Amino acid sequence: METFVDEMKRYLGFNADEIALLRQLGPRLEKYFPEMADRFYSQIPHHPNAFRVFTGGEGQIARLKHTLQEWAKGLFRGVYDEAYAAERFQIGCRHVRIGLEQKYVISAMGIVRAFLNESLLLEMPSGDERLRYASALSKILDLDLNLMCESYMHATIENLRKLNEQLERANQELAQASRTKDEFLSHISHELRTPLNSILGFTKMILDGLCKPDEQHELLQDVFTSAQHLLGLVDDILDIRRIEEGRMTLRIENVNLRELLDSTLPLVAIQAAEKGVRLINETASAPLPTAWADEMRLRQVLLNLLNNAVKFTPDGSITVRIQTLPEAGDGSAVSPRLVRLEIEDTGIGIPPEKREAAFEEFVQLNQLESRRFRGAGLGLAISRRLVELMGGRIGLEGGGQDRGTLAWLTVPLAEPVPSRRPVAAGQS
Repeated sequence: METFVDEMKRYLGFNADEIALLRQLGPRLEKYFPEMADRFYSQIPHHPNAFRVFTGGEGQIARLKHTLQEWAKGLFRGVYDEAYAAERFQIGCRHVRIGLEQKYVISAMGIVRAFLNESLLLEMPSGDERLRYASALSKILDLDLNLMCESYMHATIENLRKLNEQLERANQELAQASRTKDEFLSHISHELRTPLNSILGFTKMILDGLCKPDEQHELLQDVFTSAQHLLGLVDDILDIRRIEEGRMTLRIENVNLRELLDSTLPLVAIQAAEKGVRLINETASAPLPTAWADEMRLRQVLLNLLNNAVKFTPDGSITVRIQTLPEAGDGSAVSPRLVRLEIEDTGIGIPPEKREAAFEEFVQLNQLESRRFRGAGLGLAISRRLVELMGGRIGLEGGGQDRGTLAWLTVPLAEPVPSRRPVAAGQS
C-alpha cells in the first residue's frame, strides 16, 4: 500500500532526479543557514501567538536556531521516507498540543522559502540549472509543509474525539447527578413531612381537646420524638453544607475513649434492647488508649454507626471493639499510630459492590429500604468527611446480603504533648 509520503511525492512530481539535485545543492547552501536562523527568529517571535512557543528566553531561542539549521541540513540529505514523515508529523502534533494555529506554520515556511530562494539566487544568478534546483527546492518545501499540515488535521481530529468523549462522560455524570439529587429531594421532602405531620397532627388534637388528659402526655412524647427526628434531619443537611463550603471547624484534642464509650453506648442500648438485640462491649474490661480527635464529632460518628447497626439488625447482636494499630511507613515517612473502632452487627448487611456507594451524598442504596428505615441517607457521607478531617479513615466490611456488617473507623492516637488547635474543613 502506498504511504502518505509516497503519495504526496507522486502528486508533487518529486522524483529521484530532483532528490539528487537537492543532495548536490545542500552543501552549497549550508553556509547561509546561520543567517536564515537569525532572520527567522527575528520575525517569528513577533507573531501574536508566539508566547505559546517562546517561553524560555534567549536560551530557548539559541537552541531553536540550532534546531532550525539541523532541519535545513536534513532537508537536503535526500532521505524522504517514513521516518522523515513521522518526524514532521510529530512537529505538527506538538504545535496542536500547545495551541499554535496552522497559519503560523505556513507563515514560518514562507520565511524559510523566501530565504532559501534568495540564497539559491546568490549561488546561481541565472540559467536553466538554477531553475531545476529551484523546482526541486520548491517541491521539497511543499512536501515538508504538507506533511505537517496533515499532522495538524489528524491531531485536531484526535483532540476533538477526546473532547467529545470527555463531554459525553461529563453529560452522563451531570445527568446522573441530576437524577440522584431529584431522588434525594423527593426522599428528603418525604422525610421532613413525616415528623412535621406528626407534630402538627398531635398538637392539633391536644389544642382541639380531642384526647383525654391522661393521653396528652403520650401524645406530647410523640411530638417530642418527632421534633428530635426533624432536628436531626436538618442538622445533617446543614453539616453537609458546612463541610462542602469548608466552614466545618473541628476542635482537635485528647479524647478519653473510655468516657466516650460510657457516655455513648447507653444512648443506643435501650433501642437495641427493645428489638431484642444484644449490645456487646468487648472493651469493657480493657484499658483504652487516648485518641487525638474532636470529641463531639467523634461521638457523632460513633452514634451514627451504632444507630445504623441497631436500625438494620432485626435480631442477633452488635459488638463494639477498639484496637491500636502499629505505625506504618514507606521508608521515607512514618504515619502516626492509629486507634481503630469497630462495630460489627448480625443484621441485613450490605453487598460488597454497594459498600463504597453507602458513603456518597444523596445516594440511597435501596429506595424501598430507605422508606422502611427512616433517615435522610446522609449519615455515612457526613461521617466519612468528619473522620477524614480528623486524620482518619472509615469503611464497611463483611459478607453479602443477610450476613451482617463490620463498620470501622480510625483516628490518630493522642500526641505526647498535645496542643489544642481548631481545624477547619479542607485544611491539613
